[in-house]
Amino acid sequence: MSSAKKKPVLITCPQCSAVFLTKDSARHQGFCGKPTEESEISAARNGVLRGFNVAVERAESFLPPDAVGWEKEHSILMSPQTMETLGLLARQPIRIGHAPSSSFIGIVWPCKEIALLKVSAISSRIPRERMVTVEPCGPIQPVDTLPIRLTTPLAPNRPLQGFLEAYLSHAYLEYGTPIQLKYMGQPVEVIPEQSLEAKMENLGSPATVISTSLGYSIQVLNQVKEAEPRVLPTDLSAIGGAVTAKQCLEDYVIHPIRRGLPPCSVLIWGLPGSGKTRILKELAEVLTGSATYHGSLEELGEGGGGGVMIVDVNEVDKENQKANRALAAILNDEKTCVILSIRSADSLDLGHRVRFPIEAEITVPTQEERLEILSKITDLSPENRLSVARHTHGFTAGDLCSLLKASKYAPGATPIDRIDSARKRCRPTGIRQFILEVPSVSWADIGGNEELKLEIQQAVIWPQKHPEAFERFGIDPPAGILLYGPPGCSKTLIARALANEAKMNFLAVKGPELFSKWVGDSEKAIRELFSRARQVAPTIVFFDEIDAVGASRGSEKSSGVSDRVLAQLLTELDGLEKTSRVILLAATNRPDQLDSALLRPGRLDRAIHVGLPCEATRRAILQMRTRRMRFEDSASSSTIDMLVERTSGYSGAELVAVCRTAAMFAMRENIEATIVKWTHFEAALLAVVSRTEAYLLEIYEDFKAGRTSNS
Repeated sequence: MSSAKKKPVLITCPQCSAVFLTKDSARHQGFCGKPTEESEISAARNGVLRGFNVAVERAESFLPPDAVGWEKEHSILMSPQTMETLGLLARQPIRIGHAPSSSFIGIVWPCKEIALLKVSAISSRIPRERMVTVEPCGPIQPVDTLPIRLTTPLAPNRPLQGFLEAYLSHAYLEYGTPIQLKYMGQPVEVIPEQSLEAKMENLGSPATVISTSLGYSIQVLNQVKEAEPRVLPTDLSAIGGAVTAKQCLEDYVIHPIRRGLPPCSVLIWGLPGSGKTRILKELAEVLTGSATYHGSLEELGEGGGGGVMIVDVNEVDKENQKANRALAAILNDEKTCVILSIRSADSLDLGHRVRFPIEAEITVPTQEERLEILSKITDLSPENRLSVARHTHGFTAGDLCSLLKASKYAPGATPIDRIDSARKRCRPTGIRQFILEVPSVSWADIGGNEELKLEIQQAVIWPQKHPEAFERFGIDPPAGILLYGPPGCSKTLIARALANEAKMNFLAVKGPELFSKWVGDSEKAIRELFSRARQVAPTIVFFDEIDAVGASRGSEKSSGVSDRVLAQLLTELDGLEKTSRVILLAATNRPDQLDSALLRPGRLDRAIHVGLPCEATRRAILQMRTRRMRFEDSASSSTIDMLVERTSGYSGAELVAVCRTAAMFAMRENIEATIVKWTHFEAALLAVVSRTEAYLLEIYEDFKAGRTSNS
């Protein structure tokens, strides 16, 4: 063994008697003889330590099991060798701080995980990774009666005094030094006070540390001013929306407590901004004196203790053992009713979830709920509130608040105009990861296809605008629509225009996007898509290239994954109740490849052929795309007529390409050109040719007639 390894880890300076690490020998030379508080290295001298306050994982697990209240919050962990160097014993009071004005008293416990000449304070009042000074306290004076002054919004009563006596048991305190804690979810500040006679006797003497002896009592010196009487809510009606969740809390928590019965634990979950925190805080107001509100699991303490505990968190981290132990402790206490709010119920550990007999989801508000929310948060007229509620599908309560805030800075002459402008920029929380940026596409932007537009309007828009007509005849609107036809015939454009005209949420997904290499992820993506669509209904779910998902099972195109995805899709379509207001809109170029189970009534009810444009449709498309062009002949209609005659069999996309290519040929001749000649169109017709295969047209005819194509 080398001689270097035989050197002690701690060495003592022969000049100043300071104890420091061997590796800091050279740096100590610059501080030798100076006060320990000025040292920039970890060192100890005359019972005073200057070292780093470090963080330790699961630090509370190194404390004795009976360390609670003040003892737990003011514990300091230290290496046994460091304690021996300072002459400290376990549970001895010490003074610790990173500055003279920020010091406080704690008690020391040994911990082998702490490095030499370093400490770990449980309290967050001492900043981590900072140099702190630790020194023993002066004389300790036990007291049988502890006079205090209270600062708290709560009225002083015997339960509060009993809690303070238990919290401050076995504590080391200083007169005039405040102690911050929480009781019933409310802040409490305790300041130990010394009598006037004792102050006069100890005038000029150093501060004395007092300790609470066994069986001590607290004496409250001041009369806490009670807050002005206010009318507490008796129910949750002051909150708009969330009808189901509010009714659940009324039935299983509020009413049983008022009848003297034990309430039931409830798990509440929903999207961010749905109003979970607002409802729980209102519930705490309704149950004042019976419930405590906690904004984190760290506030739960050591156990339940009876009553109602309202816990409002986003998620319970499965890796956070402290939080899980605290939650398990209150859930295992039969006398404690737990109201837990969380973002997603599926993220909660099953062992915790089964402890909740009742679950309530705060869903995305319906139109009636949005109207109720708007009546609580804005002073718009009833007509304007109704208009906003009708055009904010999928908006949560938080989204509506954000919309109103953004509308203050949006352009517009009237408040409703500013709200409409802001609505184009504010997206609903529930579909931010799915929503397609739908341009302002209207039916007027799609040339021709008048019969097709009318047929789609009857299938999608009429059930939303005229539900009474469907009820009068006793029929249900279609659950799904299939658009099939050659590529480039505006199937996707029609879907976008439909979403814009119907004022419905539009969730768009391409079939291949759903597939994942991980087993089960593709089916999960289908479930999440339709689950979110139901939350933000009325919704159009647009499947582009659905043949990638709905290929016939057992065919060459299908696989094990695609078969499972199709089975999940069929299950979701069967679950689209007529009241869910979710419509599946699908598009494909190969309808013959689709599984027959997907095409039966009740799933994709209507199959609409979007074929090659007819003569009238070609004329409308060409007129629309050449509206800003100037032609060589004075009569533009003659050029349009010749183009219509020459473009038989062209798709809509190919017609647009002809117009664009002709303009490019004109600019190629002269970049300053303002006229497009017929020769340019002739060249464009040669460059852009119809590429729709004849066998595809036969497939569409066979599919329309219900025949199986063998092509």
